[in-house]
Amino acid sequence: MRTSVVAAACFTVLAAVAVAQQFPLRQNVEVLTEAPMRPIKVKDGLYIIRGPAMPCMTGCRAGDKGDGLIHESGDVAVRVTTDGLIVVDDKFASQAAAVFAQVKKVSPLPVKYVLNTHHHADHASGNQYARDTFGVNIIAQKNIRANFLRIKQPGEPNITFGNEAQVYLGGVEVRLHWFGRAHTNGDTVIEFPDLKTIHTGDIIIDAIPVIDYPGGGSAIEFLTTIDRMLTLDFDTAILGHGRTMTKQEVRDYRMRFAEMNRRMKALIDRGVTKDRLKTWDQARAALKLEELGWENTVSWTTFFAGFPAYFDEIAASK
Repeated sequence: MRTSVVAAACFTVLAAVAVAQQFPLRQNVEVLTEAPMRPIKVKDGLYIIRGPAMPCMTGCRAGDKGDGLIHESGDVAVRVTTDGLIVVDDKFASQAAAVFAQVKKVSPLPVKYVLNTHHHADHASGNQYARDTFGVNIIAQKNIRANFLRIKQPGEPNITFGNEAQVYLGGVEVRLHWFGRAHTNGDTVIEFPDLKTIHTGDIIIDAIPVIDYPGGGSAIEFLTTIDRMLTLDFDTAILGHGRTMTKQEVRDYRMRFAEMNRRMKALIDRGVTKDRLKTWDQARAALKLEELGWENTVSWTTFFAGFPAYFDEIAASK
């Protein structure tokens, strides 16, 4: 009997260790401090423009009253070629001039193309400035243009594609992939194949994921889109917001998201209603978001704004 108990206890411990090794639950989210906009080298010929990092009181997100956290607008990528620059996203319209001043610090070569990862203002409302200042073409997935037009946002892309496109400049190829719905219905992964690097836009962020339901997002299809993105050959991911990640860290992020969806489904199956998840404190406790590292990240207010739709989507799933 004693041997059986000890063996069972050892098995339980080993199983727990195995699960921990397979599923690194808690994301170690970067804690931002106030900082100016600045370029950061990722690899030779590839930079990101991060910042400004600031309290989200006014001008960080329309309608946001502040959450005590430090925020920054979407990360911009700059690919340098011998014939000019390819820029991915351009932040808020009010930040666009500063963005391209930082681009000049990376290289004095002209900007030839701007590519959009999705339509949100903190990533792409600098488009109009880029077009008016540099006369560049704005390239994006067709749903991104449709979203610009739907919300009457200036700077809509003038060149669109369906599932895939390529840009060639100065001997460099940049690929644009649309893998399906995720954060929005137009999320585009920008691939720099020669550098084994991608820009994920807001498909991956260093924070709790956000599903923009009015913009065509889907928590369930989100996972399929990440799976398709993971078929690309990359070792470095530039995120929509935050530090860069390795491919394994992107896989881990996907596992956390799947676990959050599973927990939501389990709550609903147990009869938990939206009335019992009316506040953020209730939602994060019920979903045990602290275990995922997502209990107090910069995107929680935006995530929770779509929580009723998230509940409904998971409830309707089989």
